[in-house]
Amino acid sequence: MTHTDYTKKILNIKDKNIYFEDDCLEIKKIKGIQTKIFHGYLTYIPDYCPKCGCINEGFNDIIKWNFKKNCKIKLTKVSNYNTLLLLDKQRFLCKHCNHTFTASTDIVDFHKQISNDTRKSVTLDLMTKDSEKNISFRNGISTNSTNRILYDLSKDELIKNNGKLPTSFGIDEFKATKDTVSKMAFIIVDHDKKNIFDINNSRLSNDIYKYFSRYPRSERNNVKFITMDLFKPYYKLMHKLFPKAILIPDRFHIIIQIRNALDKTRLSLCNKSNPNYNKLKKYWKLILKNEDELDKTNKKYSKNFNKEISQYDIVQYLINTDTTLNYVYNLYQGIIKSITKRDKEKFLNIIHNVDNKKLNKYTKQAIKTFLNFESYIINAFDYELSNGIVEGTNNVIKQVMHNACGYRKFTHLKTRIMLIKGIYNPLITQ
Repeated sequence: MTHTDYTKKILNIKDKNIYFEDDCLEIKKIKGIQTKIFHGYLTYIPDYCPKCGCINEGFNDIIKWNFKKNCKIKLTKVSNYNTLLLLDKQRFLCKHCNHTFTASTDIVDFHKQISNDTRKSVTLDLMTKDSEKNISFRNGISTNSTNRILYDLSKDELIKNNGKLPTSFGIDEFKATKDTVSKMAFIIVDHDKKNIFDINNSRLSNDIYKYFSRYPRSERNNVKFITMDLFKPYYKLMHKLFPKAILIPDRFHIIIQIRNALDKTRLSLCNKSNPNYNKLKKYWKLILKNEDELDKTNKKYSKNFNKEISQYDIVQYLINTDTTLNYVYNLYQGIIKSITKRDKEKFLNIIHNVDNKKLNKYTKQAIKTFLNFESYIINAFDYELSNGIVEGTNNVIKQVMHNACGYRKFTHLKTRIMLIKGIYNPLITQ
């Protein structure tokens, strides 16, 4: 093997028209970073003139016309060194049209300085949750270059349209970028594929209606189940768009209504004049815990009680300090047990037979919500579907935005999410 062949293997260059001399490598600092610089040249006999289309049949058609010197190409790192290829490209003169043109190579796109291998490396890194700044540093390019690669990826049609509507999906909203309408984006997650179907840059009813109206009515009639939180405008809208779909509220959001009511009841008792202030403040987690999961046997020393006491006894002491807290606590425990055991009759019996005199304003609001959504909440008992996949996906999105310290453009955020979740992989077709 020649010196050129060894060098090309190291740099992963497959172009047969690139050549290297024996002393082609130098190492020097560029902007304070040690960089390996390879000097090479590109030459070949062209088949035709790209300007006029003349076929090259001999010396009277196209001739070599000096070199275009030091074309900088950013390669992938070698031994963790930033790597640069200074490539001298052969120039040609067409004797038919008197135009000159330069030799081309497939290691880099036209008018680009970042090699295709480096772009692939950046694309692979964009499929992780790492920040663009770290990705840029790892690949030895600027953050603007990484951002431009992400911009090019965002133009793909798969990012704009993800195909046919799923028959079962969940919907939710999350805080997105400044250029989204009301700064909130609307996410749709396919229950069958357990992955994102699409993300819309607005959660407003009119925009969501326009989005789903793109799909024919026959396709929308095939949707069987839709899961969501307890946001009333969505239910009216989904009924209008998907008349045959069963709307299922998420069980977590049902529990969170009464859970928040209980916690606010506890907080209303947390004032300095209350002798149990410290106890109510410290043991809030135990009050919100399912009483079946409280430890009744093991006792641990508590500074607040100045004795060894079990979790169950702590909760029993605290809820008995106030009649409203006691009543709301038992109401909360009854509701979470009925939902856990899928006991629909027990849940309905609880919300229809509450003692309004013992309720505070927080609990009254929670019960009112349950009564308003009663016909939908019943579906949560009858079907296993929930918005768990949607909430998990939202958590991934929050991590990505946190690592990036936010995104300015919605298209960039959406592309990044699609890459991370594996919905869009531009390297498969390359």
